[in-house]
Amino acid sequence: METPVIKVGTLNLSETAKRNVAQVLRSNRLSYGPFTEKFERQFARLHGCRFGIMTNSGTSALQIALAALKEMNGWADGDEVIVPALTFVATANVVLHNRMTPVFVDVERDYYGLDPALLDAKITPRTRAVIPVHLFGMPCALAPIMEIARRRGLKVIEDSCETMFARYGGKWVGSFGEIGCFSTYVAHLIVTGVGGLCTTDDPDLAIKLRSLMNHGRDSIYISIDDDENKTSEELKTVVARRFSFISVGHSFRVTEMEAAIGLAQLEGWEEMIAHRRANARYLIAGLSDLADRIQLPRIRPDAEHSFMMFPVVLRQEGKEEMVNYLEQNGVETRDMLPLINQPAYRKLFSINDRDYPAADWINRSGFYIGCHQDLTTVDLDYVIDLFHRRLLAPSAGGKKLKKSTLVILTHNSLASSEQLGESLPLEFADQCVVLDRGSTDGTVEFWEKRRLPVHRLPADQKRAAFSLALRIAEGEYVVFFELDGSEDPAAIARLLYLLDKGYDLVIASRLMPGGKKSDANRRLPFRGLGNRVFTLLANVLFNGNLTDALSRLRAVRKDKLKELGLDAAEWGLPYQMSIRALKSGLTITEIPTRENTIPRRDTVAAIFLSIFHLLGLVGRELMIGRKYQRIIPPRRHGLLEK
Repeated sequence: METPVIKVGTLNLSETAKRNVAQVLRSNRLSYGPFTEKFERQFARLHGCRFGIMTNSGTSALQIALAALKEMNGWADGDEVIVPALTFVATANVVLHNRMTPVFVDVERDYYGLDPALLDAKITPRTRAVIPVHLFGMPCALAPIMEIARRRGLKVIEDSCETMFARYGGKWVGSFGEIGCFSTYVAHLIVTGVGGLCTTDDPDLAIKLRSLMNHGRDSIYISIDDDENKTSEELKTVVARRFSFISVGHSFRVTEMEAAIGLAQLEGWEEMIAHRRANARYLIAGLSDLADRIQLPRIRPDAEHSFMMFPVVLRQEGKEEMVNYLEQNGVETRDMLPLINQPAYRKLFSINDRDYPAADWINRSGFYIGCHQDLTTVDLDYVIDLFHRRLLAPSAGGKKLKKSTLVILTHNSLASSEQLGESLPLEFADQCVVLDRGSTDGTVEFWEKRRLPVHRLPADQKRAAFSLALRIAEGEYVVFFELDGSEDPAAIARLLYLLDKGYDLVIASRLMPGGKKSDANRRLPFRGLGNRVFTLLANVLFNGNLTDALSRLRAVRKDKLKELGLDAAEWGLPYQMSIRALKSGLTITEIPTRENTIPRRDTVAAIFLSIFHLLGLVGRELMIGRKYQRIIPPRRHGLLEK
């Protein structure tokens, strides 16, 4: 099985973006022009600001933002600027590049933003500004920070390089302080390759920012268009001043091509953010049972999260082993922007980690993964299963579950045995057995060579598998793994954990997010319809909340399986199991699966004939009697929650 590569970011250039770039090339103009002007205007408007100034990076935006405020307010070299102790190094670097002094403030343990409760204590007579950072897509606590800044006479630069299209208290990030700074670098929300923006409502600041980006040039001549359509006297003035530099500035300009790409991406920003938020919900729901081991992202009250990344902090351990495991299995990770432990800052400043306990914990145990709009539910399930597989393994300090048995079901599945044999996490189970249903292709010999006990089943396969499992299973938790290519070995850890969380029964579902119907459902549409009809019938008659009542058993508590007393024929066995579980008040959940069914002629005939058998099962179970109890609803997460 090929290991997926799940990146922290993504880029898909739309047809609009390609047309825009082609138009730029045809115009034979790369310097500041109509695309950049339009992109600046639209981006600023989307963030509730009057002016936008596009630079070549978010770092450059921060650099000129602080430089503009320093120059216009007459600040001195060495004056102090407060920055959070957890942020990308550029936030503090620009303070040093402006010959000022960064002062670090610890961050919140839950939202990772600058902790406003610690801000007042770090303000001195030389403090001039504060740079709150909106990390990972989450706005920081702007209300108390802005109140302190106003009370103490400080300027505010919002470092919003990782957060766009998010509101705090109904107001857009980037519109609270004097200047907001954004980034459109690779792996960010709006991606232009290189690029950044400043936003502001102050026209004088906007002029100074554009000048500093352009070598400190006199604002009378910033664009090559500034000498057009002028009177004779006006042109003389422009010519006299267009090489006048009134500030010590920088060459932080960007080309029309980056703006052309950015302008196209603005067209789909709402869908992009919605998809990221849905993916984050999916991950949070899928990892919520690990909350005692990992801290998942939280959304600040009265705020929105745009989920540029998905941050995770291990509660009690360092991140190294977890990060290496994810990377080795194709999931890209990044540190959660450590600052105070950087070698350069250790040399420049006397930093004691104990003064920044939250940042120190996050530096040791925090990292982030991607949750971008191009990830599928299959990708997300893969990530979720990797976390479970790594964190629940007893060798990794995972909770020791009750004794468990892994039952591997085979039938002429040598190819799958060879492909998955090495990846099956046998270490999660106390006992592993193979139940073979008449293989003739060497499957039995394959597992015997691996010294796993192999039990051959008689012809009545399904019922025999359950009854034999009851006899040979030594563990209270029993997990069934069908070796037909439809199940992911990484899900075994999740199945055991679901049982330990209190579920009595875990069944497969082709109808949940991440599940996959077989070709049979496309060629035989009545088959999928029949499944839904009989599932609905069971839910209505027996007070259930199942997605798929005709699917296979994945995991069960052994004593609960024995209580069900299954005796139906093979085609009706899953249905009888679901009905009796509902009648008995068992707690049931479902897990996505991929179905493998070949619609042969005998399969089609069996499907039709099973209708009568299933109807008979319903009638028989009604006659036997019902015990109505509301079950715990099956796990629902991801896009269906919208």
